[in-house]
Amino acid sequence: MAKRIQWADFPGSLIESISARTGPIIAGRAVTDGQNSPLAAVLETRNGRVFAKGLPSDHRMVITQAREAAAAPLVKGISPELLFWFDENGWKVNGFEHIDGRSAHYQPGSPDIDLVVDLMGVLSAIEIPAGPGPWKPIETRMRTYVDDPADAKIFAGSALTHTDWVPDNILISQGQAWLIDWAWATPAQSWTDPAFWLLRLMARGHSIAQAEAIAARLPAYAVADPEHVAVFAHANMNMWNEIDRDHPSPWATTMAATARAWSESRRGVSRR
Repeated sequence: MAKRIQWADFPGSLIESISARTGPIIAGRAVTDGQNSPLAAVLETRNGRVFAKGLPSDHRMVITQAREAAAAPLVKGISPELLFWFDENGWKVNGFEHIDGRSAHYQPGSPDIDLVVDLMGVLSAIEIPAGPGPWKPIETRMRTYVDDPADAKIFAGSALTHTDWVPDNILISQGQAWLIDWAWATPAQSWTDPAFWLLRLMARGHSIAQAEAIAARLPAYAVADPEHVAVFAHANMNMWNEIDRDHPSPWATTMAATARAWSESRRGVSRR
């Protein structure tokens, strides 16, 4: 996690680099959501609002800026447009169209769920172009959480997946759900995004059956091999148990309990 810096505390050289792309900045304010970028601010400019997000150029997580920039042209219409990016004066910064919205609600009965299903349906058809990129494939991300590292290959694919479906990453604005924060964009099978999402639904009050039914509204999840989903559930249990052990918090404890419940429900169809 990175400490969020207030706009007034940034060096003048950084502000000059940003204003060279936006025009004069009238005001700026740090946002409260999110924890991974020291620069995350809404900027008031003469041409409207811009959301700027950045990390020091030598930060160990600076690759996430590259992932967001690489994902941006693929997700026009479901994510804010990338307006500029640069790496200068010791900072790597992405500037996005500002979407004035609120975080999604995942509780049972929320109308936002239908909007997220629609959003995920569009996303499921997006492929990552062949060739090198700043991606960390899902089989690499998940290989330490499966019993046999070779099992992680069943998640591998070329679909662009978001993987981090916390409500704060979904903005609801004028009847549409917008997906933000592509730091963990990952090549994978498209059914894995609904699978990541259903854990978030369970953590906010849905039963396993309810969450599974919502995920199954996405065709990719509906036809996914049940054994593969069981392996994925087991891997998520191991991942969240590790997070809860190493970085304990009420949120991590809830997610770990949720992942254990889902994995247990899927044990009967596992290959193990």
